[in-house]
Amino acid sequence: MRTIAGHTEVVLALASPRRESRLLVDATGHILAAPATSRLSIPPFDNSAMDGFIAHDADLGGEGPWTLPVAGDIPAGAQPVDCPPGAAVRVMTGAAVPRGGDLVVIPVEQTDVAAGPVPLPETVTIHARTPGRSHIRRAGGDIAPGDVVAEAGTVCDAATVAALVSAGVREVEVFARPTVAVITTGDELVSWPDTPEGATIPNSNLPMLARIAKDAGAASVVELHAGDRAGGEHDFRRVLERAASQYDVVVTSGGVSAGAYDVVKEVTAGATMWFGHVAQRPGGPQGVGSWGSTPLVCLPGNPVAAFVSAHLYLWPLVRAAAGHTTGLRLNERAHIRARIGDGFPQPHPELERVVPVTVTFGPEGARAAAFSARAGSHMVGSLAGVNGFAVLPAGARGAEPAPEADVWLTRL
Repeated sequence: MRTIAGHTEVVLALASPRRESRLLVDATGHILAAPATSRLSIPPFDNSAMDGFIAHDADLGGEGPWTLPVAGDIPAGAQPVDCPPGAAVRVMTGAAVPRGGDLVVIPVEQTDVAAGPVPLPETVTIHARTPGRSHIRRAGGDIAPGDVVAEAGTVCDAATVAALVSAGVREVEVFARPTVAVITTGDELVSWPDTPEGATIPNSNLPMLARIAKDAGAASVVELHAGDRAGGEHDFRRVLERAASQYDVVVTSGGVSAGAYDVVKEVTAGATMWFGHVAQRPGGPQGVGSWGSTPLVCLPGNPVAAFVSAHLYLWPLVRAAAGHTTGLRLNERAHIRARIGDGFPQPHPELERVVPVTVTFGPEGARAAAFSARAGSHMVGSLAGVNGFAVLPAGARGAEPAPEADVWLTRL
């Protein structure tokens, strides 16, 4: 029997990210596949770090205050004007500073000029200055042309985009976000919004697994379904062939256990697939491998088991296929320590128990409430409001329950 960690490694080994070039404006959310280097200096020119007045250091010797004539004005975005010896020039934050090795910027708060939009004064009196501080940002003080701004593996998020725009980067090499096909199986399932009749039930797994794939970063997700009774293996094979030929990752739910109509196992069992049990509850029966060259992850059909298994295995596979190399395994993924209350399911003596939870935060820290005290794998109606899952290590039967558990958030 595999452990959760061991099965995760097998799943992650299937990931094969695709590289592509994208305009920077279209690369948000992608992972850089190659370092991005700067075309520009940051800052691009010497500029003022403060609203104030430029003066020569030589004109501010001895004891102040110092009164100087104002020889000009430099708004942000304007070309700099020279600052003659014995004079000052008003300057705005970010405005270009004229050349001159002994120039300093005196913050307006250290002068007799009021802060804010006021007319350009004829003179300025400087009451004080900060020794050793020029308040001038030098060109290239952050980044020089040719410097690496963002390494391969960096997420092209808001902060990275800001850095790359400032560095003059126009195009980047990234990993493509994968497309995902979700296939549910079973003649008993009725897709929303149709109303189940007789012995049929709503197909909750299809939209649930699609949402988890999207949350993991899939570029697009298609939702497919196949029957499993008379001729079901032909229906499933047809749907699987279509999905594997058109999408980067395929995930199924149902048909992986020991039932007479387990078409997923019947159709895909072979040298490229593994079916067996993982030491977890719920979600013990699992399958993983490939159909052709397409990664195929086969999850159990009970909805709580599918929910748990998708967060354990589908989520990191989609992330890895998108180029992520860290934060994929449970021990790498961000998690918190939360207090658990009465009625929380007890550890299993041999298996890791995975419990969907609702986490709340208060003055005393994080608290996790189990979605159900019974924690049945069919209890989909109790999943509403869940925003994480707790993993309880195997423990001795009848042992005193732990007051805390490790919890992985699925959303904030």
